[in-house]
Amino acid sequence: MAKAVTTRETASLVMSDPRFAKDIEHWGAYRRGEIPGDWPLLFIVEGRGLLTTDGETHRRLRLPVQRAISPRRVKELRPRVEGIVERLLADLAARPAGVETDLRTAFALPLPLDVICDLLGVPEDGALRLELHELSAAAMNSEATVAEVRETVGRRFPAVLGELIERKRAAGDRDDLTMELVEALDAGELSVAEVIGNLVVTIIGGHETTVNLICHAVRGLLTHPEALAAVRAREAAGEDPWSDVVEEALRWESPTRHIMFRYATEDVTVPGGAVIRAGEAVLVPTPAIQRCPYTFPDPDTFRPGRPEAGRHIAFGVGAHRCPGAPLARLEAEVALRRLFADFPDLALVDRAPVRVPSLGINGHRELPVVLRPGTGTGT
Repeated sequence: MAKAVTTRETASLVMSDPRFAKDIEHWGAYRRGEIPGDWPLLFIVEGRGLLTTDGETHRRLRLPVQRAISPRRVKELRPRVEGIVERLLADLAARPAGVETDLRTAFALPLPLDVICDLLGVPEDGALRLELHELSAAAMNSEATVAEVRETVGRRFPAVLGELIERKRAAGDRDDLTMELVEALDAGELSVAEVIGNLVVTIIGGHETTVNLICHAVRGLLTHPEALAAVRAREAAGEDPWSDVVEEALRWESPTRHIMFRYATEDVTVPGGAVIRAGEAVLVPTPAIQRCPYTFPDPDTFRPGRPEAGRHIAFGVGAHRCPGAPLARLEAEVALRRLFADFPDLALVDRAPVRVPSLGINGHRELPVVLRPGTGTGT
């Protein structure tokens, strides 16, 4: 039903060349009626939103998001990110020493969830924020049935977001991404479906991937003690190694499992001589691409500072490159620096990780660790 690319060069071409479109109408099998109506992903790829449009439509939908997370606004968010990290670490330090803790639930998840909800102007209602996370996880669950996907993406998610919009209208809120989208709706620039679609994509992309980024970085450092020792040595020498840690985590274990789907609008010869025919769908398996030994020597080793780390494609390439990349980097850098400072003897629990059942998200259900006695300072 779809082809998968196997090298970084071909992946970059597929994601950036205008001969590969995001609009499902370019998919030959879809036009011919060959895609089963009970395919769980059909409801999602048929949608008209940031992830499924091209050209001027895509630029129009993307602009409000870009404004909300511009470099200036991301810089202004640093104190808020640091404050959330401070609170979460204090909570961890208050736990009994030596007791197993799921770092994903207690630390990696609430940080980006709170940040993205702040950007969207979601009230500090723990139940509502948790519900939005649960809805985003359900929407990305590749084991869900068509009925479950339609219930989540087609009914519950829009209903919850519609209630949020009305609640914010009544309160007179203005300075957040949700209301920027609503203002575009009121001005006739966006439809209701486009506003809801933008919010759904922002919620999912704005926290699910960052959760995985933080967890993968922690796992990479703790399973590669030589890398952690090198990071500590650089810190002792007055350097800041954490941006390199984040880039290597993005390369070593991508937060996304696949980048879906591109459709060839004409026959395209890709590097190596293979031909992707007009109308064929193409999938980019991000983790496999980023462990390609031709691009990343010794690819299975977690080695922050490797010179080719910046060639990763974790945030995509071209017009659809993730606009939230600077924010994800900021959150991960702040979180990791403080976590390993406050818990220098952090240790993984020796248990095989279980992956989240998702075609799009590359993460684990938990990150069990032990906060060693006397290591949590909360400072």
